[in-house]
Amino acid sequence: MDWLLGRFRRRNRARAGVVCYLRENGPIAYSTDIFGADPRERVEAMLATGLTWYWQSTGHEPIAREWTHLSRWSLAALLQDFAARHDGLPAHIAIIGVEDGGEAADEITDARVAGWMRGFAAAAPGPMHAVVTHPAPGGDLLFVAQQPPESVRTLLQDWGISRDKAERKAYPRLQADTLEELIRKLR
Repeated sequence: MDWLLGRFRRRNRARAGVVCYLRENGPIAYSTDIFGADPRERVEAMLATGLTWYWQSTGHEPIAREWTHLSRWSLAALLQDFAARHDGLPAHIAIIGVEDGGEAADEITDARVAGWMRGFAAAAPGPMHAVVTHPAPGGDLLFVAQQPPESVRTLLQDWGISRDKAERKAYPRLQADTLEELIRKLR
């Protein structure tokens, strides 16, 4: 009986807390352990949104990767990037979710992504709907519009992220981890 209870408790352990960084205008950020020890399920939820996803891994040469289109075929490469370490440090991974604009992966550049992010940060209409950075304080950071489209709302629900249940903090408390800082790093 103890064995069953132990297994049940481990499976239903409380998830790490979610912090919502709010601001008056522009996207908000959620800080939580999105990808955890087994990121496959979370990445599968991203693929089910209908958005087109791209990621870039930065770090030392063995774990650096240019912007890559996330698909069923490239899923293993992203999972490999999540597991990669150099001198014990994980790669920094930036993931973006955009409306399908038909861009080929080789057309996705830092300059193009920075332009999309500038518009996204200013709450201007554009193709970008989500930005994820891994790792970040508290696990990962997810930037979404204050009133996200249905695809992103479904993703938040699949990931168990709720603004109502999150601890709230002011956006400037992110300091060096804001979306604006990420844009500066892309230039």
